[in-house]
Amino acid sequence: MRNWKNWLLPILTLLTVAALALLPLRLSTLEDSELAGAVHTEPLAADNNFPSRPPELPGRVWLLAQWQEMPENLTIMSQELESADRSRETQRLWKALAELLSPEAAALFAGTAADSWDWTRYYLRDQADLASASFTVTYAYDKSQRTFLSATLDGESGQILRLDFHSTDGVLCGTSPLELGKAILDRMELEYTPEDVIGNTAYFRLPDCKSLFWIIKDWNELDFNFSLDWSAMDRETAVDYGHEPTDTSLIQKR
Repeated sequence: MRNWKNWLLPILTLLTVAALALLPLRLSTLEDSELAGAVHTEPLAADNNFPSRPPELPGRVWLLAQWQEMPENLTIMSQELESADRSRETQRLWKALAELLSPEAAALFAGTAADSWDWTRYYLRDQADLASASFTVTYAYDKSQRTFLSATLDGESGQILRLDFHSTDGVLCGTSPLELGKAILDRMELEYTPEDVIGNTAYFRLPDCKSLFWIIKDWNELDFNFSLDWSAMDRETAVDYGHEPTDTSLIQKR
């Protein structure tokens, strides 16, 4: 009996040490399994290494399109920009607008009150291949100027990938939606095919991005953005499964 009691304390100590060592690992495994496949939107820590593998522009456009229509495929982190970063991104925005449209058109945007700007940086990581990239998003509304502007800038190049601008005083840009869309995509050096023009909206297909680009130009509105090319994705899936791809119509138009 005395020998048994002598062994009891070392055995209990060993079990306690083992439990303390394995419990954090088990909890971490359970947490990872709960988070897998979920959409994560959380503040960015200072020591985070996003983006770790920024792809070329077509890959970044693909990330942007997924973010807008299939966010469940991505890990998403966000960071509110401080004064220095806000100033830097504002200057990048004015520069991109002047190059994209004209100095006169950019001046109209610049009339929006600076203190009303809201800037956020987003980091997107594709859960399939871990490709990641950053984008900055801004919103501003100027009651006195009667203008609204929202834009998404590519973190690598500073180019505007999404724009939503409305002004009751009109938009200073006389180019047609088709020609303006071509100019935007040419500046981005993206391969495209003009797909359709319906009213004040032009559509383009971008095979390298598996995306569509659409642009709306009206007297008081200028919008453009990328969306997923569902027909291209369907054809890719059909080929992967050994089926004959079928031609499908353009994505439902905005």
